[in-house]
Amino acid sequence: MVRTGAVAGFVHWRNDFVHALHVHSAYAGMGVGTQLMGLAEAEIARAGHPTARLETDTFNTRSQAFYLARGYLEKDRYPDLEWNSNLTTLLLEKGLEKQA
Repeated sequence: MVRTGAVAGFVHWRNDFVHALHVHSAYAGMGVGTQLMGLAEAEIARAGHPTARLETDTFNTRSQAFYLARGYLEKDRYPDLEWNSNLTTLLLEKGLEKQA
């Protein structure tokens, strides 16, 4: 997403999994993340997936609050084995309405 000629943020998903949502700090709190997640969720639903899934870390309370407010629920928690960071990862999931 571009605002005033600068990249405000981006979202990356594949199939039903949102791999990344990033918003530039200059645009935090301006609805950029909400718009990007809305786009990703709509496209995931349009592709026929009944849910959207993503991961965040337990220390990232800001992202947890954002996703919980969007209707995501915790489905699992497990050690971060991908980066071997000694952190705990949360798997979040949200049911989606089918898109035409």
